[in-house]
Amino acid sequence: MSDSERDRNRQPPGGKRRGKSFFAPELGGSGARHVTTRKVSASARRKKQAHTSPDDVRISVEDLRESDDFESSEDEPSEKIYISKRKKGAGGRFVGDSSSGSNRRPEEVDVWTVTGPVPGGPEDDTVIPSFLGHVASRLWDGADRGVLKCQTRHGALKKLRQWYETASEEVKVLIDGTEISHLPFIMFDHLDIPLLSAFVERWQPDTNSFHMPFGEMTITLHDVWHILRIPVAGAMVSGQPNKAQLMAYCVQILGILPEDLVSKTSKHFAQGGVLIESIISLCRHGRTAEVEAIAWIWLTLGCTLFTDKSGHRIRPATIWEVREGVTDTSTVSWGSATLAYLYRQLGISSRGDCSDCSATRLRSLRARLDTLTAEEITWLPFGGEPAASVEHTAYYGWIAYRDIVEPYMPSRVLRQLGYVQTVPVPICRPIGVVRSWKSLKYSVDMSVTIAVDMWNAFPVMYKLPLMGFEEAHVIAGGCHPVYLDWFERHSHPRILPGRDLPRRHPPRSNNDYVSFHFII
Repeated sequence: MSDSERDRNRQPPGGKRRGKSFFAPELGGSGARHVTTRKVSASARRKKQAHTSPDDVRISVEDLRESDDFESSEDEPSEKIYISKRKKGAGGRFVGDSSSGSNRRPEEVDVWTVTGPVPGGPEDDTVIPSFLGHVASRLWDGADRGVLKCQTRHGALKKLRQWYETASEEVKVLIDGTEISHLPFIMFDHLDIPLLSAFVERWQPDTNSFHMPFGEMTITLHDVWHILRIPVAGAMVSGQPNKAQLMAYCVQILGILPEDLVSKTSKHFAQGGVLIESIISLCRHGRTAEVEAIAWIWLTLGCTLFTDKSGHRIRPATIWEVREGVTDTSTVSWGSATLAYLYRQLGISSRGDCSDCSATRLRSLRARLDTLTAEEITWLPFGGEPAASVEHTAYYGWIAYRDIVEPYMPSRVLRQLGYVQTVPVPICRPIGVVRSWKSLKYSVDMSVTIAVDMWNAFPVMYKLPLMGFEEAHVIAGGCHPVYLDWFERHSHPRILPGRDLPRRHPPRSNNDYVSFHFII
């Protein structure tokens, strides 16, 4: 597709959009805002403090910025912000330059919303409005970004296992009561990075699902429970402490003086994270059973459910839910928090500028997934009636992990719940969103309060009415006759051009099954 054609199919954030939201205003652009990290290299020594309790410790964000090791993270923008040409749109929001006749290349304009038919799909913006910022939009044109860069915490997990095995019985009892003590023992040591990359290329953050040739699939709360065995029911992880609070608790749990956290001689904090080795060396021996259990769970959460690319560090945020003890850890919905965090990471990774190196196996996997059919899928890998075994699987609304709020829409994957797939209801649209080609600009603006209120109202409200859907008695991958035609128009079912989609429509009921095979 030529540059001029792409420009005609692109729309700046904040333009006209179709389709209604689910418990949220229509999609609104937040403008082309680029937040950069900032390092201030002037070291300043602070006065020594005699006490290290959270009430007495005084570590401000500005104190940390004075350290050479402080680096602003994405969840708290620094003061230095670069803003491109923008204007105020409806509702007072800042939106991008709405000029549609620009001759600049798409890479410079960085518009990412769909306004009309796109080669390979979609034909409009009703389902995947941010597709022009997606890596698949360039793969269709012949560009290639290669495999993603993925990291494991194999070394840290090995040390966590050794720590648990040598811990006292009192510490083990505290850890076992959290219902997440098994996590370091079930994580894979190695990742199939080309396979992960191939699936990320099919992840659409507007629907939080993989778009396959035969429809959508996703990771449900039922899947989270059966794979990780962590609590799904319970309170959402919605606390949003500031950095000063987090640093105060880090100092308390590590048992060090405030100035030692970032000092050059005894460095425990670097580039926005606490060193994993510091947590192990300072908390494994000579501490109370409660402090040792808190440190173990803190490190486990940061190395299993909420990992990032920080390498030998973990973010302080995972200490918040266990800062005063591990007793209530089992009452937290770690399942919904994990899924919200995973959805967000998949969304960011699907942006066009996330890349590493090329891989032959990735290219072959793309071609294979383009020809995958519904009959090849195991739709119910953990047995029938997923919503009966994990009730929150049928929840419909928003899920959250702190300020990360993501839509959960199981009506889009009814086949994974044991029902015939029909055309789903419109997508849940956040208050504001930027899903541009550049991953650093990625942001979703949605109320955490709304997510918590909806979650707490379940199952009285916000429960998918499963009784209104047809059960897939014979073929688990069955879908309504009009579904595939609808999906092909509004999605981007194939990554590579030049291949026709499999046109076989799976039978959707017992009668359809008999008729289908009798005719053949």
